[in-house]
Amino acid sequence: MSHHAYAVIGGHETNDSIVRVLVSTRPKYEYADQDLFNKKYSVFTIDDAREVKAVHLTRPVILCGLKIFILEMDNITIEAQNALLKLLEEPAEYARFFLIIPSLSLLLPTVISRLSIIDTEINKNIISIDEDILIEARKFIEIKPAKRLEMVKQIVDKITKEKIPKHYMADLLDAIQYSIYKEKGIKDNESTFRTIEISRKYMNDRSPSLKMLMEYVAVNI
Repeated sequence: MSHHAYAVIGGHETNDSIVRVLVSTRPKYEYADQDLFNKKYSVFTIDDAREVKAVHLTRPVILCGLKIFILEMDNITIEAQNALLKLLEEPAEYARFFLIIPSLSLLLPTVISRLSIIDTEINKNIISIDEDILIEARKFIEIKPAKRLEMVKQIVDKITKEKIPKHYMADLLDAIQYSIYKEKGIKDNESTFRTIEISRKYMNDRSPSLKMLMEYVAVNI
């Protein structure tokens, strides 16, 4: 457990497997039973994230021991992911996190970037951003707002004419967020990430205005 946080695709059986591994490695990694936080969620919410944060602040029972979190979830809200970001970025030295989820596509790129994938087979399921979309995202970031607005109009026109799928805009938004995180980090770009998350939240509505949402991103990042 050299890394502080892991993502594992799976469910209850995966949870059991992780517990068995922890038990088998107990002579090497010390932790008390009460320092094993193992919960299952149909939807992991911001309230759940706050509970994890609160438990995280309490030191392990065993001096220099570990506090282990196994969080098995069928889904997770964007708000909860944002609440976990800081914790996953700067956890206590004694904390280890295992996020068990059915698909890594449920997680934001910024969250995935803080997680280590345990199995090489699972690693194949990480969100992969198409290189062409990454190129478009970098271009979007680098050009001036007026040019971004033109770019948004062109993309919306292509979607309207069914030259590209509707999910292209969401993929582009993911690529923009990923590129900014990788190249500039979060500390000096918190307002930018808030802008992107607001747009992503409304993009999941039943009939979102993709043009309006991406124009909002274009003038605010």
